[in-house]
Amino acid sequence: MCYIVNDKDLAQQAKDFLNQISRLDALINRLLSTVETERSRLTSIGCELKPDKVQTSGPKNSLEITICKIDELERTINDRIDELVDLKNTTMKAIQSLADFDQQNILIARYIDGKKWLDIAFDLNFSISQVYKIHGKALIAFAEKNPNLLS
Repeated sequence: MCYIVNDKDLAQQAKDFLNQISRLDALINRLLSTVETERSRLTSIGCELKPDKVQTSGPKNSLEITICKIDELERTINDRIDELVDLKNTTMKAIQSLADFDQQNILIARYIDGKKWLDIAFDLNFSISQVYKIHGKALIAFAEKNPNLLS
């Protein structure tokens, strides 16, 4: 079965691909926040000495568990950062394949740099409606130029 893809579908596919960057960046920030929470647990773990009792076996040391969690999270963060760098490089190359420099500027500002629409308009000395119009055309051009990146 064959279906026709219209400009709206192409633009949405491009937007979905490009938005992966901000979603992955948000995930990394969430993981970093989790590491900070675990680190603060390390400083709040109390140690009470009881000279009368000696425990030879029992639950694992909570300090050791927390350090292991932090180590695992930091490895995950490093992997995700590598993934983000690769995604940004792939995306940058795909954006640079567009012929229109205004389209490139807007896509880079929005999806690579994470800028807000008003800031993009101000930086490029465009009206907000011009930015939206160029953005829409840029999404379609991106999708047509890079179908291999879209799902």
